[in-house]
Amino acid sequence: MNTDKMYIYIDESGTLPDPSDRVIVVAAVGTSSPSQVESIFKNKIWRQRLKNPGNEVKFYTAGEKTRLAALEEIAKMDFAIFILVVDKKGRQIIDSPENFATISWLLIEDVLNFCPNITGIIFDKHFTPDIKTEEFNTILSDLLNIKVSIRHVDSKLNEGVNVADMVAGATLARETGKGNQFYSIIANEVISIKQLNWPEAKKKFFDKKRLVRTGASTHPKQAMKGLYSK
Repeated sequence: MNTDKMYIYIDESGTLPDPSDRVIVVAAVGTSSPSQVESIFKNKIWRQRLKNPGNEVKFYTAGEKTRLAALEEIAKMDFAIFILVVDKKGRQIIDSPENFATISWLLIEDVLNFCPNITGIIFDKHFTPDIKTEEFNTILSDLLNIKVSIRHVDSKLNEGVNVADMVAGATLARETGKGNQFYSIIANEVISIKQLNWPEAKKKFFDKKRLVRTGASTHPKQAMKGLYSK
């Protein structure tokens, strides 16, 4: 794979605020050719194999055959896959720009260890209204401390992020005991999969924040109050 220019597609499976979700998985799929990842679900021959070829392909709304077919297509491609699994430890965590930026940053930092030349980061649109997206971008950019394009797209219009959705969904299924058959298809394409719990993620965030002095006017206890609620 050409790592001179890497585009990273990111999506998550599981949620921060729902305490019934034991873990949240964030997946990054890297490619030097955005057209490759964005066209994977537009292959007419492949889509004809699906019951509803006009529908958006998402892991948790697709049937088992569709999931398997999609993951098999992903495994054929020259993608760089990175995964972060965060154990929430039973917490109901606020789905704030700061919290989502924290886990996104931890994942992207791992990507940068292997692919230092990230040209663009594309997220499945996570927040409404846009002011929260802007806040997320600011926090993430400060944490990464690199100049990189950050975009948030509608997965119905840009299906590239659904590749990351499939990877995240397959990993969550494995982590929650719902079967390893999906993850096993893409396992050989995974460059890195890391696991940590929410307190560890929180600590890394504050350690980084102290280093870069981002938001230095905010007292650490005030920042911690906004980071999660039990």
